[in-house]
Formats: sequence, structure tokens, C-alpha cells
Amino acid sequence: MIASGSLIPMTTLDAIGRMREDLFIDYVDIEWGLRAKEAGFQSFGVCGAMMRHDLGNEPIDFFGRKIPLHSPLRHYYHFRNAVRLYCETGLPWNWKIADGWRLLLKYGTYTLLAKPRHKHWWMMSLGIVHGLMGRMGKFGKS
Repeated sequence: MIASGSLIPMTTLDAIGRMREDLFIDYVDIEWGLRAKEAGFQSFGVCGAMMRHDLGNEPIDFFGRKIPLHSPLRHYYHFRNAVRLYCETGLPWNWKIADGWRLLLKYGTYTLLAKPRHKHWWMMSLGIVHGLMGRMGKFGKS
């Protein structure tokens, strides 16, 4: 469930805590949802609800399959935050393994198919390094 479309009671936020600002963009909602689940809370979706939400740039067409494409900077945040969360304790191992596999597939896909390839590869790689180092917050501000 994405944070931008969520309605969360203040009492729930008080019990679970706020969403992490250091994650900045990606994985904010996932990390919070995993914390909420660990505390015994549940998330519910309303399948009939409609929300306009831009998922990035023009998708990559790969043999008729549309692959969402974000900017190199957005890939930086995605990879940095994922790797940072994999390094933290308290999150389920099964989630880390499943998400890590998807992240590896994205790394290969975007390195080979996203243009400019070198820029996407560089920002994803830098995100991995910064995630391992714990360098968080907005890019370029340390």
C-alpha cells in the first residue's frame, strides 16, 4: 500500500511511530507497514478506490511488456533505501530475501535497458554504496 494514498488514524501513528524521513522517497511506506504488522496492526485496501499517481517516466517496452522507468536519481533512492533496510535488524528475513531478488533483477534490467545506461547504472551503484554506508536523507545533502 503506497503512503500517498493511505488514510492512517492518528492513534495508529502514535502507536507505531511516524514514517521515516531519512528514507525520503522510496520504501517509506513499506518500512512503516512492516513495523505496523510487527506491532499487530493490519493494512486494508479499497480495491474500488481510484487515485491518479505518476509512476515515473515513459515505461520501457520489452517484448510487449511495459517496465516502469524512473529517473536515475529515483533509482538511487530506491537502491539506497532497499540496501539500508536489508542491513537493519527487526525486518523479516523472508521480505529481505524476496525484495533483494527483485532488486537484483531491477539492477540488471535497468543497467541493460534504461537510457542513458551508464547514468542509471552509476546512480543505482552509488545508492547501494550509500545504503551500506548508512548515508541517508536527500541526495547531495550530508
